[in-house]
Amino acid sequence: MRRHTKPAVVLTTLAALTLSAFGAGAADAAGSAGGTTDSGSTSRAAADSFSWNHGTARVNKRIMERFTSEFLPTGDPALARKFISPDIVMHFGGRTQQGRDTYLGIVAANMKAFPDLKWTVEDMRAESDTVAIRYTMTGTHEGPFAGVEATGRAIRAESMAFYRLAHGKIVDERAQLDMLSILQQMGAIPAA
Repeated sequence: MRRHTKPAVVLTTLAALTLSAFGAGAADAAGSAGGTTDSGSTSRAAADSFSWNHGTARVNKRIMERFTSEFLPTGDPALARKFISPDIVMHFGGRTQQGRDTYLGIVAANMKAFPDLKWTVEDMRAESDTVAIRYTMTGTHEGPFAGVEATGRAIRAESMAFYRLAHGKIVDERAQLDMLSILQQMGAIPAA
């Protein structure tokens, strides 16, 4: 029986690597595949790591569910203090900006440009301190946006963002919005 200990450790280690590469969903599969072994602290350490990462991911996902359902529809500064670090770093369209006030300014400008702006969460995945969200953005172009005056046109675009959280607040956001599609729908550039 002793010679089966090493493969169990290898399986548990591979499961840990899979978790880091593919997300928290792999932890469940790794936990059932690894089973109970007598391999000692290595298996326990891997199991503890799975448990900690899965717990952190669950908490962070819940925070982001509240962020998307409570803050995004309103842009309320009081709610921003609840969810966003004062020192948040944002990465959008090749630019880096910093600070909760800057974040609130971007949100306010977007809401002015699209008063009926709606972000619909299509998919949300969490692993450790990071939550990835795929959105659909809809709204009517009623104010200046990206240098284009109001056109009254409806827009619909896809967006993806990765949020890193620390101490229950968003400290880093990396977002990619389909600006080409938005500009085409506003009539700012010809559709392909």
